[in-house]
Amino acid sequence: MELERYELMADEGKDEFLFYSEGLRGRIKKMVRFRQIKGLGNNTYNLAFGDWDEAAGRLDDKSVSNNNDSLKVLSTVAQTVIEFMKSRPNAIILVKGSTLPRVRLYQIAVSAYWPVISQQYQIYGKVAGKWLPFEKGVNYQEFLIFKKNK
Repeated sequence: MELERYELMADEGKDEFLFYSEGLRGRIKKMVRFRQIKGLGNNTYNLAFGDWDEAAGRLDDKSVSNNNDSLKVLSTVAQTVIEFMKSRPNAIILVKGSTLPRVRLYQIAVSAYWPVISQQYQIYGKVAGKWLPFEKGVNYQEFLIFKKNK
């Protein structure tokens, strides 16, 4: 299943990706950044995502663009995970939404495309302090993504 997505620009190490959302509110610069999480081993990375704030020179993970292209944006963010893991197949990616609605949006997207996602990736969700294999219909607080061993 091939979803429409935006063109990505990546830094050399594929740790940071930029793309532009285009919709009702114009052209909005977005960033996805992967950073190693200290103290959790060499293979655990946090995925940060949001609008790029030119004035502040930083990623704003609380901004709400409402550009009417959320599926295309989420598909583009998912592509960054695929690209990142090509060079780091043993990576574990932590995904936390900066707000509850974002966590819910991520969960809806994973549930909708679970048959495709589950072929290559394992996802665990955190509920009441416990990491459990992803299941549709369960409300998670955050997620861990890693590639399945072939």
